[in-house]
Amino acid sequence: MQLDHVNFETDSKTTHDAFHSRKYDVSEFGQIISACQSLFNTHFTNSRVEFTRRQANEVAHTLAE
Repeated sequence: MQLDHVNFETDSKTTHDAFHSRKYDVSEFGQIISACQSLFNTHFTNSRVEFTRRQANEVAHTLAE
């Protein structure tokens, strides 16, 4: 399945930076990020992963609690 123009937002700067990093991380977190990158590149076109400050996305933060 291929999805087009899907924007993902995270309020975790660490996750955002790791997702966009070209460095290989052997930690468990790095392996999860690598798997997410692989799925993202396989199933999403013209899509983005963006960092959004928690204060700017209060509704999503409240729903996630």
